[in-house]
Amino acid sequence: MEPESLHIQREAGVEIIVAIDSTARGPALGGCRWRPYASSDAARRDALDLARAMTRKAALARLALGGGKSVVVGDPRERTREQLLAVGSFVDTLEGRYIAAADMGTGEEEMAVIAERTQHVAGLPRRLGGCGDPGPFTAAGVQLAMEAALAHLGRALEGAKVAIQGVGHVGSVLVERLLDAGASLVVADPKPKALQDLPEGVQVVPPEEITALECDVFSPCGPPAVINARVAGELRCRVICGGANNPLERIEVAEQLAAQGVLYVPDFLANAGGLIHLAVALEGGDDAASRERLRVIAENLEEVLAYAEAEHVNPALAAERLALAALTLGDQV
Repeated sequence: MEPESLHIQREAGVEIIVAIDSTARGPALGGCRWRPYASSDAARRDALDLARAMTRKAALARLALGGGKSVVVGDPRERTREQLLAVGSFVDTLEGRYIAAADMGTGEEEMAVIAERTQHVAGLPRRLGGCGDPGPFTAAGVQLAMEAALAHLGRALEGAKVAIQGVGHVGSVLVERLLDAGASLVVADPKPKALQDLPEGVQVVPPEEITALECDVFSPCGPPAVINARVAGELRCRVICGGANNPLERIEVAEQLAAQGVLYVPDFLANAGGLIHLAVALEGGDDAASRERLRVIAENLEEVLAYAEAEHVNPALAAERLALAALTLGDQV
């Protein structure tokens, strides 16, 4: 399916890109990613790929939302208020077809500034009447997906060894949750600052070693496209389940993982918790309602795995087909 539209504007010294993949189920909600991309082409590809994933994430979770993403080409450490306001003004020109939220390089405080120029923002700080940071709900959903995947293999999260790649916004919360659940954790992150306040008992390894560790679960929680054919061949895990969007470099890698006996939990299924929280908040629900709705993540994994087994396809392809069916047929599926 072709994306609905791509909008590009350069203002305040940064390039702003908004990709709207689909509004078939509702307005396209997706985070605002702020990164110093190598090129404008790379940023546009990332925006389109992420918007596509958001469409599938919303459809599979049966949300009244479409898929979109905004990307700002720039270093978030050098960001100015003027640039945030420019993003807000640009989002406002889309007249509600796209709703911005926090993502890599932005947070709820950035959303508060963007909201000065547009009402089409989700995840505002609670002091402003918003639902707050969706990151903890993303982490909670990843944990639910991880527990369901391990249960499918006859294992429990308690006592499982989990290797987390990236302990930023979502990964750091996931660390706390998994420790509380009794898992054994090994983590890696290229940013030393991210590793400073880790809880006791968490093992740290260099970033180049994390994918080759023997473990029960490999959990990518950083940038996209980290699992290519070579990395897939190095993995020594039974399950892949994390918070990263588009962790596979190519969809064909999913078939390689299946052939190796690795259970890949599709990213747009596993990391839907944050989007679910934002959707519930837009409907007027509270945190308790969000936590209740998170149960759909484990239910969806069961459905995906049953479909994959019945149709003799890998879980990534099964999730893609089920999401597209939900996109086409609405809540009938």
